[in-house]
Amino acid sequence: MNGIMAVPIPIFSASREAKAYYLSLQIGNALLGEATSYSQDVSLHSPFIDLINRIGLDPLTGGKPIFIPVTDVVLTSGLELNPLIDRATVVLMLQKSNAASDANLMRLMRLRGQGFKTAFYTYPSLDALEPFLPHLDYIFCEHDTQELMQTIRKVRLSGCRVKVIAKGIDQASLFNRVASFGADLFEGGFYKLPAISKDNRVSPLQVNYLRLLNQVNQDDFDLGQFAKVVQRDPALAIRFLKMVNTTYTQTTKITSLKHAAAMIGQNEIKRWITTAVASSLSQEKPGEITRISLLRAKFCENLAGVFEMGVHKENLFLMGLFSVLDAILDMPIAKALDMVMIPDSVREALVGEAGGFGEIFKFIKLYEYADWIEVSRIALIKNISVEEFFKAYCDALLWYDRLLNAQDIHDDELDAFDE
Repeated sequence: MNGIMAVPIPIFSASREAKAYYLSLQIGNALLGEATSYSQDVSLHSPFIDLINRIGLDPLTGGKPIFIPVTDVVLTSGLELNPLIDRATVVLMLQKSNAASDANLMRLMRLRGQGFKTAFYTYPSLDALEPFLPHLDYIFCEHDTQELMQTIRKVRLSGCRVKVIAKGIDQASLFNRVASFGADLFEGGFYKLPAISKDNRVSPLQVNYLRLLNQVNQDDFDLGQFAKVVQRDPALAIRFLKMVNTTYTQTTKITSLKHAAAMIGQNEIKRWITTAVASSLSQEKPGEITRISLLRAKFCENLAGVFEMGVHKENLFLMGLFSVLDAILDMPIAKALDMVMIPDSVREALVGEAGGFGEIFKFIKLYEYADWIEVSRIALIKNISVEEFFKAYCDALLWYDRLLNAQDIHDDELDAFDE
């Protein structure tokens, strides 16, 4: 099999909380003759199995449900016998081609009877969909007003407990309008957009975080002063100690912030505090904002070598991290970046997608939106295999998963605040 590309795309509730993800898959380079969309694949083996063999389910979705595409062939391949398929987590996602036969309806009924949840991502018509409604849990629908309202009405009149997922919601105003129609869940980039108004203000807590970011991003900063600043935020101090104790020492527990800072040095402090504070800045935003900020940071860093920019990997990490600062602070990106100390190359990329950094920034957004045609075009132009892109993204998913699952620190570490 050719290499694959994949990305989990979030699905939100009306409260803008990511409730699940659907997996977009592409086998091989979309512009080469031997490549194929997974929906057209005729192999008995699902590339999804390869993916979870490689990184597991948790890094993809953090334990939330994941919608995976299935073909006619895979529906007949004993999917329910595979131990890697968690029926409590995996939702089987069908395309309109799957609705063409009574045989597929019977297979769907059988799989749902065995505990699987099911969804249609696309469907040929509402009339063709009707026999499937009692055996579905979700339906994806374009956000076009007429189609969406007709689908919602059809589902509600059927009495079936099917949730309607509106696709392509890329504006906050569109999100509000579609929510008023009665859609249950939402997919799209609306959550990345800042809520800009004339009286937007940065909160005092955010101001403190921004000051700390700027302190550690100076060429030479005082470790003792750093420890004093961090100590004012117990939650941040605990996270710092946990990171040092679990990552940088195997035999001696460190309980002093100043000792820990001296041990790991300025470079590691700068990297950790930049990541931790960027995460804390977005704590009042949808959780997906934090997730995408950190994933982008590591993905950008991993792409440094792929795009022959290895010497710039630290600044590429910063670029990814601050790429949603406008959504975090609810102000235009240029104004948001005025509040942090960043290299000109990062600013130029985030404000105008200029330069070599801008090229990588544009690329990660294409990958994020599963624009496999454009991703494949860039791979051909740069003479890069899609597997290199996929590896860089998988490594970012695994890195983020490790951040979330760091071991708890012991109680005796909390006496750092007395130091």
